[in-house]
Amino acid sequence: MIWLLRHYVLAFAYRPVDAVPEKLTSASAEQDLIFIGLIGMIDPERPEVAQAVTEAQAAGIRPIMITGDHKDTAKAIAVRLGILSETPTADDAVITGAELDQLSDEAFAKQVRQYAVYARVAPEHKVRIVHAWQKQGKVVAMTGDGVNDAPALKTADIGVGMGITGTEVSKGASDMVLADDNFSTIVVAVEEGRKVFANIQKSLQYLLSANIGEVLTLFVMTLLGWQILAPVQILWINLVTDTFPAIALGLEPAEPDIMKRKPRGRQSNFFSGGVFANIGYQGVLEGVMTLLVYWLAVTFPVHTSSEMMHADALTMAFATLGLIQLFHAFNSKTIHQSIFKVGLFRNKAFNWAILTAFILLAATIVVPGFNTIFHLTPLNGVQWAVVLSAGIAMILIVEVVKWVQRRLGQE
Repeated sequence: MIWLLRHYVLAFAYRPVDAVPEKLTSASAEQDLIFIGLIGMIDPERPEVAQAVTEAQAAGIRPIMITGDHKDTAKAIAVRLGILSETPTADDAVITGAELDQLSDEAFAKQVRQYAVYARVAPEHKVRIVHAWQKQGKVVAMTGDGVNDAPALKTADIGVGMGITGTEVSKGASDMVLADDNFSTIVVAVEEGRKVFANIQKSLQYLLSANIGEVLTLFVMTLLGWQILAPVQILWINLVTDTFPAIALGLEPAEPDIMKRKPRGRQSNFFSGGVFANIGYQGVLEGVMTLLVYWLAVTFPVHTSSEMMHADALTMAFATLGLIQLFHAFNSKTIHQSIFKVGLFRNKAFNWAILTAFILLAATIVVPGFNTIFHLTPLNGVQWAVVLSAGIAMILIVEVVKWVQRRLGQE
């Protein structure tokens, strides 16, 4: 993040005259002046900026200050904001435009990490600073409000213009414009962006793992010659479990530690951060659990007739495949953190989505006439217990895997 601060010092003096000269010029008036004093004028940082800088640093974002002020002034402000520490080595982190001119682009690119404050800079220096950081593979956001800031705003990965004080030229060169000209708004936007990205990952992980579980279940059932789920049953599971929970996952609030995580980097995508691996093993786990329940129903039947035995087994497989996805939706509320840490019921939309999906799924089994349409039979208490146990086991197994991932530093 890069922004500008401005400070001015004005000197005041006077000269007694008997009469106002006919031709008043600077050359004639500004002679034999009597010094009165100095007045310092500052466009101060807002009170919340220091806190915003701290939050940005915790999020792995490095704030850089570029100003036209004197080197000592710039350093003092940077220390006050927390950009620099109050140590003798802080002098090494401040560089002026004149000193920057002495460095070649190659030398500056190698040393750019050590500088946090740039003083007495010209417009062309800002472009060099942006280029130097980009050569380090960093995503650079540049803020500015003047006409001279336009080249740097255009060069940066994210140009941030000022909506109140910014010129039309700077706004036009920017990718986004701050309506309140407040640096802390950028930090808020970063948090919101991270939340949106994380929620898309959660929805993708949930949907793709659920579909892998369904495909694996049908594939193995077909290979083993078992009675497979009917098309209407699969369609109902997809309609009920894919729609409501997936939409609700997109409304999840930001996780408590979301602003303490490192930036994703340029090469990141929705399957990064272990999401791709999670989709694979979670989808296989759903399929295996469903097949296991079907096998148990066939091996330890409640009814003696072959027809009723297969009907019960198919119903239990249907209920397991549906309910295990609803249980897994809770797992998907966070990619690596424990669901007991982020809160099971913080998202009211999610709670209603799971409840609605459960009612619609259970209705196909317990409501007379409705279960006939879906070729299902009512289950007894023991059979429901087996189905629910599979769902609970899904949560517990994923929680254990998440714990191992955190221990291995795969957060």
